[in-house]
Amino acid sequence: MYKFSIIIPNYNEEKYIKRCLESIFNQTISKEKYEVIVIDDSSTDRSIEIIKQYNVKLLNSDRLGTGGARNKGLDTASGKYIILLDGDDYLYKNDILEKLDKQLYNQDIVFVKYKQILGEEEKIVEENNLNTLEEQIYKSQHFCCTLKCFKKELSKDIRYKNKSYHEDISFIMELMCKAKTQLYFNEILYVYYKEKNTSTIDNYTVRKALDFTIQTLEYLYLADKYKDKKQFLMNRINQEAYLPKISKLIDWVKNDNPYTYDTFIKQ
Repeated sequence: MYKFSIIIPNYNEEKYIKRCLESIFNQTISKEKYEVIVIDDSSTDRSIEIIKQYNVKLLNSDRLGTGGARNKGLDTASGKYIILLDGDDYLYKNDILEKLDKQLYNQDIVFVKYKQILGEEEKIVEENNLNTLEEQIYKSQHFCCTLKCFKKELSKDIRYKNKSYHEDISFIMELMCKAKTQLYFNEILYVYYKEKNTSTIDNYTVRKALDFTIQTLEYLYLADKYKDKKQFLMNRINQEAYLPKISKLIDWVKNDNPYTYDTFIKQ
């Protein structure tokens, strides 16, 4: 059994997928400790040719989006722990998996630091001031990016939403609700890279805003399902200001008044 299954969705990442895979296969940890699963979501560029040069388990999906592709990876993974990367991400240093392996014995989930590069802007992102899972549930600002490693067993009944722009919000939140133990890995695990400051954040649309609202409204379902986490989830719901967001959506459509990511997400 592998210690880690590294899952990477790919859609037209010809420009970056080699860097991502090189950062994994140049790790100092034994190759017997991890497997790499790449799910190609019907790419039309040369990325498949590049991927086939590496010892990866290559799967295919039919435009399911990042979440649907990750689901196929989860169904196939045989490692004790899942590590999630995107095709334009890459591991920070060559010894980072070895360091993680030494600290990770039986914790359910792992919160990490990451380096964010958006165009010319660079910063280190972490949530090291949140000491408990409950604090992560209702205070964390970056849990979708800092929770990149978790026990596969923890996710056996949880799956991502297909074809959603905010596919990871309810998935990661349910992992936190199920988890009993956590590790804060005080190292930069990976680099989150965007050539320009674009992605879900820019070119925000009604569809993206609606996906965000639907995903976060699922906290109500989780609050009912995980009674021991109910109060923390309700605190999160209050913090997210759902009614104002719905009002913004109505205003957007009714008056053709578009919002940016920042003006919609932030109060």
